[in-house]
Amino acid sequence: MLNSLLTFLGILFALILLLVGGFLAYRYFGPRRTLAIQGEHAIAELFSVPINGVKQWLLIRGVDRRNPVLLFLHGGPGSAHIGILRNFQKELEKHFVVVQWDQRGAGLSGLEPVPDETYNKQQFVADGLDVTQYLRERFKQDKIFLVGHSWGSGLGYMLAVRHPEYYRAFAGLGQMSRDGEGMAYAETLKVARQAKNQEAIRELELLGAPPYKNVPKVKGVLHQAEPGHEAFAGMMVRFKWSNVLGGDAKYINIANLVVRELLFSTEYTFTDALAWLRNKAHSVNLTYEECNQNIDLYKDGTEFKIPVFFLLGKWDLLTVPSSAVALMDAITAPQKEIIWFDTGHEIHWEQPNEYQKVLINRFKNLPRSGQV
Repeated sequence: MLNSLLTFLGILFALILLLVGGFLAYRYFGPRRTLAIQGEHAIAELFSVPINGVKQWLLIRGVDRRNPVLLFLHGGPGSAHIGILRNFQKELEKHFVVVQWDQRGAGLSGLEPVPDETYNKQQFVADGLDVTQYLRERFKQDKIFLVGHSWGSGLGYMLAVRHPEYYRAFAGLGQMSRDGEGMAYAETLKVARQAKNQEAIRELELLGAPPYKNVPKVKGVLHQAEPGHEAFAGMMVRFKWSNVLGGDAKYINIANLVVRELLFSTEYTFTDALAWLRNKAHSVNLTYEECNQNIDLYKDGTEFKIPVFFLLGKWDLLTVPSSAVALMDAITAPQKEIIWFDTGHEIHWEQPNEYQKVLINRFKNLPRSGQV
């Protein structure tokens, strides 16, 4: 009886190893692809295009290629979405041609060498304009919709306020404004004190307010700072506690979600998934000060010629909502609105159904020209 049980367990263990090995081999050697969408006019494409000297990747999906185009700008810089957001945009795909773009150096767009000196705000804006022009020309649409999350909300803001002739409306999720790191630090320390989290209080007080000059060595930071980017190391300490205190994602474990999506993504191979984290770390090391700590969207102007929407999580400790509220108060636009969510920073992952309904409702009710 015992021998039979041991034999059975041995066979079961071998089968499990075989299945796991087969899955990992497939994920390692399998091709990149995106799942097909059924329908005469459907579109589901994953491909690269040359953008300002760098091969950059696009994922384009929708049930009808004749629908309005919606370009989604991911955060970071470096937090590419092609491999992790397809399962959270299915409703949008019914109403729009949804475009995910792995920005310069991020995700698939970081698999080939990208010059470090090109990781800067103006280059990202130039790349965004080129992607916009490609989509306008390919789909024969004068204007497209623009959505950005976190850093993508800063990039989207700059594109929309500078070039309203190309966009029908702009929506910022976890909207950037100015003095973002200073406010994130102050609010995270405030929440830590309210929660009486002594370890968080100790590390944050030891870190001190930005600009971060003397960064303590602590455990649990996601990315390590590269030489010459000590301020980024300070942000990682602050981010660690913003995350622990629910300011990144309030009700879900965002790390588990991202790992799951990367592991089973058809758009990324296993090698791509590993490169995603490496590329993310390098991108944000190079861009943190210019594209996060020192960004000031007021300098780009507050007069919009298109509708502007901010989608804000009330528990957000990464882009503190009060800063976005002040920015919206300063904005003039033919239509503007703030929509609140019971989430942290990751609105589109914490409440994907609600977030998609808001975008569909606000965007579909706008005139074709984008003017109100």
